[in-house]
Amino acid sequence: MHRELMRLQADHSGQVVGSNQYSQDNDDFISSESDRQLLLIRQQDEELDELSASVQRIGHVGLTIHDELLGQEKIIDELGMEMDSTSNRLEFLQKKVAVVMKKAGAKGQIMMLLFLFLLFIILFFLVFFT
Repeated sequence: MHRELMRLQADHSGQVVGSNQYSQDNDDFISSESDRQLLLIRQQDEELDELSASVQRIGHVGLTIHDELLGQEKIIDELGMEMDSTSNRLEFLQKKVAVVMKKAGAKGQIMMLLFLFLLFIILFFLVFFT
């Protein structure tokens, strides 16, 4: 009987030690999981900070592109107005040339063509050989 009481006490103390061991293992596991989760949160925060910085840089690039496009739109509008003005002047000069050609007759037209051809050759040499 005494042996059985000793065995029961040994079994009971083993359960307490075993229970304490399981409790310690659980605490260690919870602690390590908590640390792992905190590390993951820190890594995610760092990645979000990097992403935020990248988005801000892209935003600044987008604003720069927008400003550049507005400037180019203004330049294109001015060029379009200048083209319209030049086109109107060219039409006016073509009408004047047509009137002069009608008044000059065949002989005058030949003389004018020779004059324009000579002027073209002179300008060609001035542009490419000087």
